Amino acid sequence: MLEDQHKNDFLLFEGNAQTLRVLTKLQVIGDDLGLNLSVGTLAAVMKYVASSDTLDKSKQARKKVGYFASERYLVERIREEAGLKNDSRHPLALVMEACDDIAYSVLDAEDAIKKGLVSLNDLLAALDYHPDGEDKLDAVTKHLCELARWELDFLRRQQLHPSELQDVATQKFRVHAIHLMVSAVAEAFRKNYASIIAGSFEGELIKASEAAKLCSALKKFDRENAFSHRSVLEIELNGYNVLNRLMDFLWVGISERKAFQDLASDRTTPFAAYVYSRISKNYRRMFEGKVDQYHPNPKLPIRYKEMQLLTDMVSGMTDQFCIDLYQDFEPHYREMRRVDGTPA
Repeated sequence: MLEDQHKNDFLLFEGNAQTLRVLTKLQVIGDDLGLNLSVGTLAAVMKYVASSDTLDKSKQARKKVGYFASERYLVERIREEAGLKNDSRHPLALVMEACDDIAYSVLDAEDAIKKGLVSLNDLLAALDYHPDGEDKLDAVTKHLCELARWELDFLRRQQLHPSELQDVATQKFRVHAIHLMVSAVAEAFRKNYASIIAGSFEGELIKASEAAKLCSALKKFDRENAFSHRSVLEIELNGYNVLNRLMDFLWVGISERKAFQDLASDRTTPFAAYVYSRISKNYRRMFEGKVDQYHPNPKLPIRYKEMQLLTDMVSGMTDQFCIDLYQDFEPHYREMRRVDGTPA
C-alpha cells in the first residue's frame, strides 16, 4: 500500500532529491555505491532535510523535499555520521544554495539577452528602478550598474559591431555580477559563522547578504522578461506535450509485464518489450532489485518502484534525447494500436 510519502514523492518532480539518488545509486562506476562520495560531500549536497510528507514552508531547511523514501536510510546514515541533528544543514549546503541563487539569477538574465528577448540596457534600466519610493539603489546594485555602464562605454570606443558589443558587454556584466554576489555571500558567511557551524542558522545566505536586493531584482527581471515571453512559453508547451506522451509510452514498458510481482518478467506486448529495452540498464537493474546491496532500504511497494523508474528515466534525459525517443516510440505505438483495432 502506498503511504503518504510514497504518493507525495511523485506529485511534483523534485530535483534536489533526485540529485542525491543519482550520486549515490544511479551513476554506476563499477560498484553499487554510485560515485562513492564521502559522507561530508553528500551532506553538503543536501540543500533540504525534509521528506515529502514533512514539508514546512516556514522553515528554509524544510521548504522543499530533500530525499525520497527510497533513500531514507541512506540519509539517516549521512546525517548521523556528519553530526547533523534536527533541521540543521551542513554549512556547505548553505554555500551551495547561495551559489544556485547566484548562478540562476544571473545566467537566466544573460540567456534572455543572448536570445534577443531583451537588451543589456533593458536589464540595467530594470535594476535602476527604485521600488517602493526608495531614493537610491543599494550599494551592490549601484556598483554593478556603474561597472556595467563603464564597460559599455569602453567597448563602444573599440568600434565593435553592435551584436558583438552586446555579447561582450553582457559577458562583462555576468562576471561583475557574480563576483559582487559571491563576495557578499562570503561576507555573510563570515558574519554568521558561529550560528552556521552550530547548526542554528535558519535563513539563506544570499538573503542575509548585501546582495539580497540585487538577487531579488534579477529574479524579478527573469520572471517578467524571460520566463513569460511567448517564445519561451511555446517551447515549454511543446515540451510539456512531448514529455507527457513519452511518459505514457514508458509506463507501458514499465508496467505491462506478465507477472506483476516479478519486475523483470517478460512484457505483454512487443511494444512494451521494446520500450522497456530502451530504458537505461542501470535504472532497470536498480528497479529489478539486482543491486543496492550497500543501501538497505525500506520495503517499497511495486507501484512506487514503477513510478521511480519512470522518474529516473525521464529526469536523466537531455531535451534532444527526449524528443528523439518520443519520435522513435510514436509510430510503433500507432501501428500497434492499428493492428489491435484500438484508438491511438
